[in-house]
Amino acid sequence: MASLAALWLALSSSVQGVARAQGASVNQTLTSMYDDIISGIERSIDKFMSGVQELFLYAIHRGLEVLITIARASYVALGLFGLVLWATGVSPYRGRHLIVGAIVLAIIAEVARGLLG
Repeated sequence: MASLAALWLALSSSVQGVARAQGASVNQTLTSMYDDIISGIERSIDKFMSGVQELFLYAIHRGLEVLITIARASYVALGLFGLVLWATGVSPYRGRHLIVGAIVLAIIAEVARGLLG
């Protein structure tokens, strides 16, 4: 009877050990799956945010190019209009100021274009 009890005790402890080992394996598998899902979500969020960042940078770059193009057209028009006002004597003071403004706008626009690349 004592040997039967000892055999029962040995079998139950070995079954518990196997169950614990399988439980640990299942736990590791679930943890691994959870980590894979979380890292996949993080990668998706990173890709999305990178795309949004690239979109904003592109929009800002294009917006600055448009502003520089408008500034170029404006300084040419201001300069010509100022030259006409100054040369004809209709308003030499205002013409001179328009020419100076056109020169300042030209400097700013061309420096910005050089910085933009």
